[in-house]
Amino acid sequence: MNKKLLVISFAGAVLLGGAVAAGAANTDTKMNSANKIESSQDLITVEEAQKIALSTADGQIESIEIERENGKKYYDIDIENGQVEYDIHIDALTGKIISTDEDWDDEDGKDDNQMDGKNIISTKKAIEIAEKEVNGIVKEIEKDEDDGNVIYDIQLRTSQGKTEVDIDASTGKVLKVEIDD
Repeated sequence: MNKKLLVISFAGAVLLGGAVAAGAANTDTKMNSANKIESSQDLITVEEAQKIALSTADGQIESIEIERENGKKYYDIDIENGQVEYDIHIDALTGKIISTDEDWDDEDGKDDNQMDGKNIISTKKAIEIAEKEVNGIVKEIEKDEDDGNVIYDIQLRTSQGKTEVDIDASTGKVLKVEIDD
């Protein structure tokens, strides 16, 4: 009788363990499938996101970054127009505008005469220069000041890995190319 009870208990434990393992494997499969679906879908390009943002707010693009929140990828685009700064979030899969925020304060200390877009190349032109320089796909672009000079800091994905290209915003000259292996 004890042997029979022991065999039944052992069989029950094996079945229970198998059910737990199958459930975990099923969850992993679902998660992997969801990740494959998202990664297999094409994201809109930086240029497409830029066009969408500029159709919402006039101005000069200061930065474009791809972000992830709650498993969803979106473009975070900052546009400056005089004393108004716009922060626009665009769904990276659909191109739908998620949110638009306006900031009317001019607390960043930038010299608006230098950054107003009159003396610098456009973001689009900077992207073209960077893509031509390293034959890559732009992932992020940001306009910064360095020692009083306006610089485009552009992150690209190339066949060699992540690449950073710095471009003088006044002349369009490539200042630096840095490849991360």
